[in-house]
Amino acid sequence: MIYLFSDTAYEGVVHLPLFEIAFDPTPIDLEGFDAIIFTSKNSVKALEQNGTAWKAKNAYAIGEGTASLIEHLGGHLVFTCKESYGDLFAKNLLPLVESQNVFFPRAKEVVSSLFEILHVNGIAIEERIVYETYCKQYPLSFAPVKESKLIFTAPSMVRCFLKNFAWDESYTAIAIGEKTASALPLHVNCKVASTQSIEACIALAKAL
Repeated sequence: MIYLFSDTAYEGVVHLPLFEIAFDPTPIDLEGFDAIIFTSKNSVKALEQNGTAWKAKNAYAIGEGTASLIEHLGGHLVFTCKESYGDLFAKNLLPLVESQNVFFPRAKEVVSSLFEILHVNGIAIEERIVYETYCKQYPLSFAPVKESKLIFTAPSMVRCFLKNFAWDESYTAIAIGEKTASALPLHVNCKVASTQSIEACIALAKAL
């Protein structure tokens, strides 16, 4: 059995969302900003739900999923970082946003140093928490069956899983990237997808 822990369901696997999201409804004024840095689809959703006029600003996205959502909603996507690592994203951004005023909408908890990297390198950047995630609670009857392949799409998914269920040694973990893999306990048997996408994780799980 293959279990996917993400906010989006995919055909052919068991979807178990492990957290819920609370968006901040406080109005956001983007006048004076030239660019927006998006490090997740949820940050895009937060601005869209907020009614903020963000679509004319230069949008810089991490990962294909975030980029696709920006384009789908009519945003002005100018750059996509193929690697889903915040620190590497920040280094790629340095020459691209050096003359712009940048807005960074983010989650309450972040695992990268993107803001710090840009700030110390002289980028005019302002950050704001636009959403927060909370772990869902499940009864033990929802625990994955033995021998399952478990796909983790973020470090927060690992944290929420371990708050709900004990780790069975028969499980195989599949992580979407190295940061997610590092959030798992050291004794866990973990494979990292060749590319940072849910599709790649599912393909790996099916191949095992």
